[in-house]
Amino acid sequence: MDMEARSLPADKARSLASKVKEYKADLASLREQLKQAAATAGASDAARAELGLGGDYYSTSAGQRDRMLQSTERLQKTSERLQLGKQQLAETEELGVTILGDLARQRETIVHARDTLHGADDNISKARRVLSSMSKRVIANKIIMFGISAFLLLGIILIIYYRVKG
Repeated sequence: MDMEARSLPADKARSLASKVKEYKADLASLREQLKQAAATAGASDAARAELGLGGDYYSTSAGQRDRMLQSTERLQKTSERLQLGKQQLAETEELGVTILGDLARQRETIVHARDTLHGADDNISKARRVLSSMSKRVIANKIIMFGISAFLLLGIILIIYYRVKG
C-alpha cells in the first residue's frame, strides 16, 4: 500500500502516506497490546488491571477485537481507494499513450508537409531563374527588333531621300 501511495500524484500521495503511517502505528500498538494480553492470560485480575487492560479478560479481548475490526475496515477502505487510484492511473496512462500516438502522427504529417514545401520552394526557385532568363531574352529581342526597325527606317528614309534628290 505504501508503494502504491508513493506512485500517485504528490497531493494525493501525501495524504495517503500519512494514513498508511497512522494505520501502521495503530497496527503496531494493537500487536503490542495483543502480546501483552497473551502474556497476561495466565496472570491474575490484579496483574491485568495493573497493565491497564481492564478487569475482565473477555471484555478486553472483545475491545481488542473491535479495534482490530475497525482497523481492518479502515485498511480495506484505503485499499479500495488505492485500487481506484491505480485504475485512474492506468486510464491516465492509456490516455497518455493515445495522445503520444496522435502527436507522432501529427509530427509525421508536419514533416511530410515541410518536405513538400521544400520541394515546392526548389521548384519556385527554378521557375524564377527560368523567368528571369526569359525576361532577359525578351529585353534583348526587343532591343534587336528596335535596332532592326531603326536600321530599316533609316534605309527607307535614305532611299526616299536619294530618289527625291536625284
